[in-house]
Amino acid sequence: MTSQQKELVAELQKFREEVSSLRGTLDSLNNEKESFFHKKDEASKRIKELIGKIKDVKDKRDSFTKEVKDLKVKRDELNKLISEKSTVLNKIKKEKDSILGSLDMKESPSRIKQQMEKLEFTIETEAISFTKEREIMKKIKGLRKEYDNCSVLDSFSKKIREVASELSELKKESNIIHRNVQEKAKMSQTMHEEILKLSPEIDKLRSEEKEAFEKFSELKKQFHDANDGLKGKLKPMNEIRGELDKIKGERIDKRRHDEESLLKSMEDKINEKIKKRQKLTTEDLIAFQGIKRKED
Repeated sequence: MTSQQKELVAELQKFREEVSSLRGTLDSLNNEKESFFHKKDEASKRIKELIGKIKDVKDKRDSFTKEVKDLKVKRDELNKLISEKSTVLNKIKKEKDSILGSLDMKESPSRIKQQMEKLEFTIETEAISFTKEREIMKKIKGLRKEYDNCSVLDSFSKKIREVASELSELKKESNIIHRNVQEKAKMSQTMHEEILKLSPEIDKLRSEEKEAFEKFSELKKQFHDANDGLKGKLKPMNEIRGELDKIKGERIDKRRHDEESLLKSMEDKINEKIKKRQKLTTEDLIAFQGIKRKED
């Protein structure tokens, strides 16, 4: 091996070691790069999931909020009706009390009616004097007037019961709506709190996503730089290989040429001995066999 070949082989070995080291670095960088890409991808997927969840929760919250708003409007309308009905009821009660205060009511309407019926029955069934009948008729007339006044009070009482019943139903409906308002408002608040809880989680994931992407980008650049370095080493290494292959080829060609020249010289020598009928030596015979194999 010539000194040139030794230098080329040493240089080739050096390149092989550097290429091997660079390939190891590339594998390491690629694995680390893909690891951060996976982290970034996982964070992105999770962010997308949470954003979708927040949207669903917001839709539910907004739906509850709208229901609360609509129910409050209905409740306010009912409360207005309740206020109006209460005013009407109080007015009727005052009117009844006023009438009741102006009358000298000693008996209940049912008791007055019983007295009238008893007196009428007396006139119809008993033989009484004309004077006595007139007294009874006068008494019946007084009772009837008193009973008519009671009937007016009864109409007020009936109206009071009707308005009070309507007022009670309105209050029940208002209370039901009020409970619904509280329940819907509570559910809306729960949805809102869930949104507030999810938002910081998304912010954290976005920070992780950004950090992973920056690290991925940095490693990607290092990978490309290392790959460019590998390409830079492979080119001269292949050139050295080519140079060594060329030297080897030239050496083989020279050896083949030398062998062919030697065989040609020995062939001429043997042919000369044969012409002169000289004795061939063992060396000549071996050489002759070699020549024949060459020709074959």
